Amino acid sequence: MTSLGAGVLPMRSVAFGKRYNVKIRVRNSGNDNPGTIITHEVPQMEGVLVTGATIQKDMAKISLLGVPNVPGTAAKVFTRLAEAKVVVNDIIQTEVSPEKANIAFMVGTADLSTAKQVADDLKSELHCEGIFVRDDIALVSVIGVGMRSQYGVAEKMFGSLAKAKVNIDSITTSEIRISCAVGRDEVERALEAVCLAFELDRPARQRKPM
Repeated sequence: MTSLGAGVLPMRSVAFGKRYNVKIRVRNSGNDNPGTIITHEVPQMEGVLVTGATIQKDMAKISLLGVPNVPGTAAKVFTRLAEAKVVVNDIIQTEVSPEKANIAFMVGTADLSTAKQVADDLKSELHCEGIFVRDDIALVSVIGVGMRSQYGVAEKMFGSLAKAKVNIDSITTSEIRISCAVGRDEVERALEAVCLAFELDRPARQRKPM
C-alpha cells in the first residue's frame, strides 16, 4: 500500500521492518485506539480478501505505438529510461500484429519531461508510428493477500467503477493487487466506489464474504 500511494508510512520504513522482522505499530496520536500492526505475513491474512485501497494522483502515461514486435525492443526502451534515471511504474505491452506492438508505461509527473525526451529520441530509432502522452491520469488500486486464493475481486472492482461511471484507461495486476488508471478528476470518486464495494469502512470480521 505504501508503494502504491498510501501516505502514512515512508516505503523505506516498511522495507527495513521487513528486512529485520520488526513489527511496526501505526497509531493516531490524538486518541487511545490500538491502531494497526504491520508485521510479516501470517496465515490469517489469506482470509481477508482486500485489506486496503490507495490512489496515486501525480502520474502520467506514455505510449509508444507501432514499435517492432521483435526481441529486444522493450529492453532498449527501458534501458534508455533507466540510463535517464526515470522511475517506471506499471508497464503494458500489447501485440497488435505479428510485426508491430504497443508499449505503454506509467511515470510520475516529476519524471514526465525526461521520459518524453527519451521516447522522442527512440521514435526514429525504433521506427515508432507514434507517441501518445496522457498527463492527466491517476491510479486507483486495491490490495490484499487474500486475492491469491479467492476469486471475484476484479469483477467487483470493475463493477464498482462502472456503477460510479468512472472510465478505465488501463489495468495492471499482480497476485496481491489490481490497479486501474483513470482520469485524475475521477480518481477520488473511484476510490470511494471501491472502498464501498469492498466495505473497507468496516472491520474485516464484519465484511460480507464474496
